[in-house]
Amino acid sequence: MVRPLRGAREEASASLSVAARTLDAVSAAQPKERAAASNLAASSTGEALRAQLVELATQRGLAVSRLQTSENGTIIIQFDNASAPLIFAWLESAERQYGAMPTQASIFAESSGSVRASFEFRGGAS
Repeated sequence: MVRPLRGAREEASASLSVAARTLDAVSAAQPKERAAASNLAASSTGEALRAQLVELATQRGLAVSRLQTSENGTIIIQFDNASAPLIFAWLESAERQYGAMPTQASIFAESSGSVRASFEFRGGAS
């Protein structure tokens, strides 16, 4: 029983690593598009962007675990026990629809195969 679980964990970890490397490669290949998207996100107020990101997560089937806005307007969104493909689909939609790209991101694989993730977005003072 333990051997199949270890195998599943290793497979999930490998899939997460591949997804992270793919995201890095795609992000590095699109510097002009990133700059244009960054300008689009900056035009949204912090409160509007925060609401848009949460609504988009809900539409994608993701439950936001924690949501904060710092004094400088940074929006921090955290997910627990989330599906890695859903997280990446949410990130892609946030960039495409709102020009929102995280300034910081952390994704950790859980032993269950799900991920714990935290993202910071520059939302401007609201």
